[in-house]
Amino acid sequence: MIGCSVFAQDRTADLVVLNGNVLTMDEKRPQAEAIAVAGNKISAVGTNAEIRTMVGETTKVIDAKGGTVIPGFNDAHVHFMAIGNTFSSMDIKDIDTPEKLAERLRYYARFLPKGRWILGSGGNDALWKVDAAMLAKALDESAPDNPVFLYHTDPASALANAAAMKKGGVKLSAGGIVRGGALERVRFSVPKDHTKRWAEIAGTASNYAASLGITSVQDVHSDDMAAVYRELESQGKLKTRIYDCRSLPEVVKEKAIPKRSDADAMVRTGCVKGMHEGDDDWTPKLETDIIAADKLGWQIAIHAIGKGPTQAVIEIFAAAIKENGERDRRFKLEHAEGVSVDDIKRAGKLNIIASIQPYLFGRGAGFGSGYYTDLQKAGMRLAYGSDAPMTAFDPLLTVNVPSVSVISDHEVIKGYTQGSAYAEFAENIKGTITPGKLADIVILSEKMSEQKTNGMKVFVTITNGKVVYGH
Repeated sequence: MIGCSVFAQDRTADLVVLNGNVLTMDEKRPQAEAIAVAGNKISAVGTNAEIRTMVGETTKVIDAKGGTVIPGFNDAHVHFMAIGNTFSSMDIKDIDTPEKLAERLRYYARFLPKGRWILGSGGNDALWKVDAAMLAKALDESAPDNPVFLYHTDPASALANAAAMKKGGVKLSAGGIVRGGALERVRFSVPKDHTKRWAEIAGTASNYAASLGITSVQDVHSDDMAAVYRELESQGKLKTRIYDCRSLPEVVKEKAIPKRSDADAMVRTGCVKGMHEGDDDWTPKLETDIIAADKLGWQIAIHAIGKGPTQAVIEIFAAAIKENGERDRRFKLEHAEGVSVDDIKRAGKLNIIASIQPYLFGRGAGFGSGYYTDLQKAGMRLAYGSDAPMTAFDPLLTVNVPSVSVISDHEVIKGYTQGSAYAEFAENIKGTITPGKLADIVILSEKMSEQKTNGMKVFVTITNGKVVYGH
């Protein structure tokens, strides 16, 4: 069977995807129609006829309906907990009808774990004056599994759903406006650590990532949350692979040795994040820390924007290589914006990875200038990301950049899959749809054409061989 791995042929697939425009990102077989999955690995890639032979009674069959099928997006630069925390508070100043309220609550409830509070403020008189029954219906039916507590601009009154009133011991059977003692009882029942309930926040971020086709992230927030992510995984609630970076100064101070994980683990560590923001007085300390962390075996990612900072960081990387010797270390220049022509060439020779965020920095003329292709031509590997929540998390916004872009959709997807996998030493286990690699797959709603594909949406997200969004 052409394209099928040897180990796959003696077992029925657990999951198959048929009728797809499969863009594998694998140069050996760039396109296909269908995929088979056994366990958490891709077992075969081929035609519909080939893959149908692997369907058994228990096989889950997904019809891609002609949509584009690609490897799961891997965001190479995110602040994962901060993404989850964007759902910790809701601004309702623009909501003036029960219908708008219900829509907003349903959106939040899509991503929040059951039981997590939906808090907010900024309510206006128009919403407070609507029919009480309609208001109660919007509050109670839109997020029945989440207590809702939303303040008016005047904090003397708020909206609460039945779940929130029950938490506060308020004896009302339906949601609505609360004031006085009822408001206080609901208020005191809100967890004081609402914005620090890390497992809930991580779960929210992971649910949101799945809805956007993101199956992997590289968390550069340096908050050392690997233990939280692993606990979420143990509960079966982690839908996103996470490469969790620690703080550069912290690991140097501790003289910590990185704890390596298997490349196919849901949660991995081994990277550190530092910054250079143009302060020349900081450069010697940064150099000392980078050389020390590199010697300890950490992968190093440094934030640098502009000619001066990027030049300083590239020089430090070169010094670390000279001091500690050659090895496959994959230094990452985070953002890599404003690098001079000479330093681009030098970075390419040093095999430095450019961790770029085109939707944040490169829209319009920047994305069409050829700067990112210049990085690539010089030998720098490109790993695509978002820097969310600084900007939108959605990878399709980068795929759908304006038509002035000199970078094709295919190249953007390659940077968001192959490129990002390489940036975390995982190119042998993910980043392409290839037999033997992890079954992290995204099905998009349309077939990708040569034109820009505005309006294309995520239809199904599969992580670790399991459907985590859609279908």
